[in-house]
Amino acid sequence: MKLNSKHHLLAAIAVAGLSSLAPQASADVITDWNLITLNATKVTPALNSNLGSRIDAIEAVAVYDAVNSIKHFGTPYHYYVPGSGSAQAAAAQAAHDVLVYYFPSQQAALDADLTNSLASITDGPIGNGQTVGAAAAADIIALRASDGSSPNVSYPGPATIIPGVYQLTPNIPTVTSPPFTFNPGINEQWGTVTPFVLDSGSHFRPGPPPALGSWQYNLALAEVKNIGSLSNNVRTVDQTHIAQFYKQDAELTVNEAARELAITHGTSLEENALLFAWTDIAVADARIAVWDAKYTYLFWRPITALNASVDGTVTNNYSAWNPLIVTPNHPDYPSGHSGTVDAGFTVLQLFFGDRNTLTLHTTTPGEPSRTIKSLSQAESENGLSRIYGGIHYSFDNIQGQSLGVKVAVYDLLHGPHPSDLFDDDHHSHQH
Repeated sequence: MKLNSKHHLLAAIAVAGLSSLAPQASADVITDWNLITLNATKVTPALNSNLGSRIDAIEAVAVYDAVNSIKHFGTPYHYYVPGSGSAQAAAAQAAHDVLVYYFPSQQAALDADLTNSLASITDGPIGNGQTVGAAAAADIIALRASDGSSPNVSYPGPATIIPGVYQLTPNIPTVTSPPFTFNPGINEQWGTVTPFVLDSGSHFRPGPPPALGSWQYNLALAEVKNIGSLSNNVRTVDQTHIAQFYKQDAELTVNEAARELAITHGTSLEENALLFAWTDIAVADARIAVWDAKYTYLFWRPITALNASVDGTVTNNYSAWNPLIVTPNHPDYPSGHSGTVDAGFTVLQLFFGDRNTLTLHTTTPGEPSRTIKSLSQAESENGLSRIYGGIHYSFDNIQGQSLGVKVAVYDLLHGPHPSDLFDDDHHSHQH
């Protein structure tokens, strides 16, 4: 059966019986190490979402290939040498080795985490499983060694100021009076990083943003000016909470939701290996695709547009309009948050359905947890948060969400999958 749409993929997953395996009532080694991984990427100095999502995906692939090499339930991502022993130990060792490689300064804590994981394992010979996990980790580390993610390239800003073209943005509202800090644009090269499954960063590149002066642009500009300003009486209290809640790095929101859903639904070790590989590959590829578009179009941010003179220069010390939250230091179009969350949540919707009640948390200081009634609610709130926060236009959100869904569906169709899901040949994915 060839699959060519999101709906067909959902049907095939159901037929494949992913939920027929023995359920569990609590977290397992895979959800544990997913949390360890996310935390490791945010130890000071924290990695941004591009760098962090790459590590998340590498860890998830290593875990998937390790578990699959013992359980033989799916097509490999890249590594597959049939082995025996504890699949739980394989998962823990694979995750541990990836993290120690990228974060050697955290090795003592990661070694302790591994010892804790291995202490409760009962599903087979631990040493054999560790051997498999170590091999899977070494394989994906080697595969990603020359993927273009380093060295990082910063964007210094345009040589000439042109209306509509991205300029470096100030650290308002953290700092309320000049002189402001103007950091260079991050990760200019990220759109050319080798994706995990996607053919290239430009595979689903959206068309350009609306032209300056068009009704689409004017409408979106008026909207963010009205509802996204630092001082206004239009934005509701809940809309302000939404802006602040989803301000955190978007891959944190996706992975927390994945962990909570896996625990609530009692998914098995095999299911979780596939779930987190799918989710974090989609997120990482969406970041690459979004960055391709951002630095292709180099569209300016609302804070620049709403303070600029006719010639595009800003000479008023950004006194005409300020956003609710600090504008991230990279080009505007499309929204990285929208692409990230919709890529990850598309996977979660296909795996668990849309109607799930979740209580999510944020790293924004003082911001309370947020309960959502469906995954689509979180997708919508996350996208709107960037407008409420004054850092994106509505068309950034729409195109980001569309791009995230396209990337996720493509990756699901062409990435690793349960062995009986497709009837074509089962080759590993490699670049």
